[in-house]
Amino acid sequence: MFDEFDDFFDAGPMIKVCSKCGCRIPRSSSMDLCKECMKKELFPKVKEFINNNYDVNEMMVADEFGIERSIVHEWVRDGHLEYKKRPQF
Repeated sequence: MFDEFDDFFDAGPMIKVCSKCGCRIPRSSSMDLCKECMKKELFPKVKEFINNNYDVNEMMVADEFGIERSIVHEWVRDGHLEYKKRPQF
């Protein structure tokens, strides 16, 4: 009788939760962390990467860490990150 719904229920959980704190995150998120936990865990690594590399941009940082570009953009917009330009001699 409900055979047509079997595939629907086997598709996985209807919600996705952060692997650190357990709060809900969008199912479409490629990460297993919420924004707050991602900031706590990845932000120091991202900041170090930017400080150690000249002329990087949001896309390069997002690709390096496997995070969404919008998250990097938000950190830059909010003043938490600042890109380094190559010094002119």
